[in-house]
Amino acid sequence: MDGKSLDELDDDDGGEKDRREEEELVQANTFQNESMTADPATGYLLETPRSGSGRYKSFPQMGLEEDTGGNSRQRHNRHGRDGGASAPGSLEKRIEDLERELARERQENARLLKAYQDKDDLIGKLKEEIDLLNQDLDDIEDENEQLKQENKTLLKVVGQLTR
Repeated sequence: MDGKSLDELDDDDGGEKDRREEEELVQANTFQNESMTADPATGYLLETPRSGSGRYKSFPQMGLEEDTGGNSRQRHNRHGRDGGASAPGSLEKRIEDLERELARERQENARLLKAYQDKDDLIGKLKEEIDLLNQDLDDIEDENEQLKQENKTLLKVVGQLTR
């Protein structure tokens, strides 16, 4: 053996799996927290992601439980000192996840933009139709006024003929 106890060897075997599971949990929580802090009016995040802030330090930070509402980050710091080998893989996975999310967001943005343009086109067509209807209404009102004048004239003529 290379000087490790059986307990340490057991920790190393399950440690990488635990780190991966914990990294996935941290990523899911980070994504959930970031999506809850999004400003719906602008579509931008109110706070920047905290993905790299103190995750792989060699000591657990005091007081993180109060700040984060749990101890997941503190546990992550504990596992982070065992081996940085999983960090590049998890960062690549995170980048891939973010790229997929970006692609979905771009797709959604394109869909919303098309819907916006379609609605804008519909609004333009409806405005044209309203203008035509208003013009028809003006023509009908003018014709109605002319018919009233003709009716008055005819009533005068009929009144004079009946005398």
